[in-house]
Amino acid sequence: MKLAVLADVHANLEALEAVLISVVKGGAERLLVLGDVVGYGPDPVACICRLQESKAVCVLGNHDQAMVDLRAVRGFNWLAKDALRCSRPLLGTEELEYLHSFAFRHVEQGASFTHANPIKPEEWQHLYLYRHLAWCMERTDWKVNFVGHTHYPGFYCQQGSRVVRLTSSEVAIGRHRYLINPGSVGQPRDGDWRASFVLWDLERNHLELKRVEYPVQRTQEKLLQRDWPHYLAQRLAKGE
Repeated sequence: MKLAVLADVHANLEALEAVLISVVKGGAERLLVLGDVVGYGPDPVACICRLQESKAVCVLGNHDQAMVDLRAVRGFNWLAKDALRCSRPLLGTEELEYLHSFAFRHVEQGASFTHANPIKPEEWQHLYLYRHLAWCMERTDWKVNFVGHTHYPGFYCQQGSRVVRLTSSEVAIGRHRYLINPGSVGQPRDGDWRASFVLWDLERNHLELKRVEYPVQRTQEKLLQRDWPHYLAQRLAKGE
């Protein structure tokens, strides 16, 4: 069986559709989403509907939480705040209840799935710094940990007391402990504009990072037509 692990869709329907097509072609039978279905992008309702149709298992992201409870937006930057305030009127009761149903953590196949730091996902800590990665991997109860939130894809492996970033786009799960960030579907920030996700082949215990092109200009046009902050559109084509 194969699992597809996505993160940070951010209401980008064109990117999500391209990823879902690639997921089917890759033979994945299950879909797990590491939060932030909404925020930044122009199509929150359509993205919610597509994930519901795909029977995706979703965990809670900070943008999902803030969409349900606007008080949580206080710690966001101005772009994120503006996007959420523009998006909020588009969602009805059903969509808000769906977001509200997300848990902070999902566990299956001996792995944890969270939006942020798997030890304390509710604190929304980004795992950028080595000391944060090492602290997390030293204390996690799971051999494999999937996280999003940073919009940067990466595979990390704990070897003894060291945490090593693996440079390959494919990894065979061995005896070590791993932290996997599939990057972002809807708003990559690693300089590559293509949508990003991970396929996990459970039989082979093999992980593969995938990148998928999508009609980014269409998403940009939607944002500009709605007169949302122009940088939300500009950054998509730059992967920033």
